[in-house]
Amino acid sequence: MITKTTIGVLFQACLLAFPGLTLAASVLDAAKKEGVVVLYAAGNVEDFQKLNGAFEKKYPFLKVQLFRANWERVRNRATTEARAGSHFVDVLHVDGINGWILKEQNLLQPHKSRETDDFPQDFKDPTGLLPCCFDILTNVIGFNTKLVPRQDAPKTYTDLLQPRWKGRLGMDADEGEWFAALVTIWGKEKTADYFRSLMKQEPSSRRGHTLLANLTAAGEFAVAVNLFGYRVLEMQAKGEAIDLVHADPLVVRPAHLSLARQAPHPNAARLYMDFVFSVEGQQIIASVGRTVIKPGVQTKYGNLVEGIKLHPVKPEMAKNYEETSKLYYSIVK
Repeated sequence: MITKTTIGVLFQACLLAFPGLTLAASVLDAAKKEGVVVLYAAGNVEDFQKLNGAFEKKYPFLKVQLFRANWERVRNRATTEARAGSHFVDVLHVDGINGWILKEQNLLQPHKSRETDDFPQDFKDPTGLLPCCFDILTNVIGFNTKLVPRQDAPKTYTDLLQPRWKGRLGMDADEGEWFAALVTIWGKEKTADYFRSLMKQEPSSRRGHTLLANLTAAGEFAVAVNLFGYRVLEMQAKGEAIDLVHADPLVVRPAHLSLARQAPHPNAARLYMDFVFSVEGQQIIASVGRTVIKPGVQTKYGNLVEGIKLHPVKPEMAKNYEETSKLYYSIVK
């Protein structure tokens, strides 16, 4: 006969054998008392509504409160509140550069989610301060399929320097981050020389990668120097005259989720971060067309990353970003 005492002993033995169960149970219980998780994020509102709705369905005792802006405004809001001694945010959705600034300002605390263990090694953050990845943005060359037959499209970044592309290129006016990423791969001298040569091609400058993609598809440019891969494939699926080239090095920009140092609901925040990094959360993100690199997750545009060497933008790139950015703008003017 199994008594209550026996059950209690067995339960305690399980907790000793599997200490993670104790942690999981304590986090869950504490999250129930917190009742809410406050998220500051960049991105599409509808995408976050789908993701957050699934989280709330799984944890019905929690509600997600979302503030949405671009990454710089997310960082500025968190910084401003911290200086005022007001701590509202739990989870910060940031890119590497703004995440690094928050880290340097001591506004983050580590969360080493087990759900990130199977992410590619190049994308991992051993400190747990900038866990990766919510999703990634791939940087590609885009071209108008009516103006440029695929066999004639540039295959490499060096190809963009060929005389036939002079005056036929479109380029985002603010490619400082891409420039800085290339510096970490090519070195400062090679990258600066390349951009000086690129400027001699007289690319037409526009502000915003989405606008640049739209104008390329409309035929204003034959080739776009740098676009986000998922956007090209979204437009292509709608029948627009645009395609892409995976030129090496293929720079990718990861988005991170970080736990605020003074998070008022830290346990709910940990549950949320674990959910987003899980197969379940990543599949939701992938279902809306975003690019994820979680093993075992089926992506809508798998050809953006499958079998391709990826070069992630590292947060520590922000150490010299101001200096590198000045160099970039001195070249592109």
